[in-house]
Amino acid sequence: MTREKVKFYVEKDRLGVEACMILMSLSIVFRLIGCWGLWRDKSYAVTQIALPVFSALLLIAAVWLLGRRALWVSFIPVTLGAVFFIIKAFGFESRLQMVLCILLYIAVIALYFCTVFGILHTKWFLVALFGLPFLYHIFVEDLPALQNTTNPVTFAAGMQEMGVLCIMLGLFCLSFSMKKEVTVVEEPHPAKKPVVLHTNHDEETEDNMKKDDEELPQAAMEMQQAVASESSDKQELQHEATSGESEKEQQLLRDDAAEEHPEDWLEGEDESET
Repeated sequence: MTREKVKFYVEKDRLGVEACMILMSLSIVFRLIGCWGLWRDKSYAVTQIALPVFSALLLIAAVWLLGRRALWVSFIPVTLGAVFFIIKAFGFESRLQMVLCILLYIAVIALYFCTVFGILHTKWFLVALFGLPFLYHIFVEDLPALQNTTNPVTFAAGMQEMGVLCIMLGLFCLSFSMKKEVTVVEEPHPAKKPVVLHTNHDEETEDNMKKDDEELPQAAMEMQQAVASESSDKQELQHEATSGESEKEQQLLRDDAAEEHPEDWLEGEDESET
């Protein structure tokens, strides 16, 4: 029994992987510039500055050092980045946009996990998942915002948006550069349980065994009784033998006495006759 084991990996000298690391580095720069001076708020500094910067650095290290051997390690920084985007989505004014974005980021975590751990045998779900939102940001949100003269985009907001675009485009390049390695694994066949067939002959033998079990105690009782009777007969025979031997001994003693003292023996007989 064989099974295919799928493993995804990247080679760090590929153009897409190098583009991913460059874009992640740029996202750190844009994020620090856009959030400059906003780290006084500790919660904002941790969730909106430190978290994306740390996840980007961790992703660069994972891809550069372990992209060929263990790409699944990159799931950790991708998950941290998705958490950053989920926290950011709670600040949206539109409830519908907030819910859709949170669902999108949860889908990113699930699909990335299934891909790098070999559960899904294709990378194209990830490519579409990172590419389509990037196009949405460019054509639906960013271009209309740049054309809005009444409420123009601030420099800080523009830098933060550039950082987000770099993250999305970097993950798109990473997923596009993934290669698949298929290994055939042989699995042992499961042991089959023996099938027991019950026939009429087996039933008859079982009945006979039951009857034998019932007759065994009776036979044992009869054997005990026979043994007891034989032992009693032996005791009687021994008793008779011993009594006969004692009589013979007495008779011999009498004969010896008669030979030694015939006169006494005769007088005893006369007395007995009288």
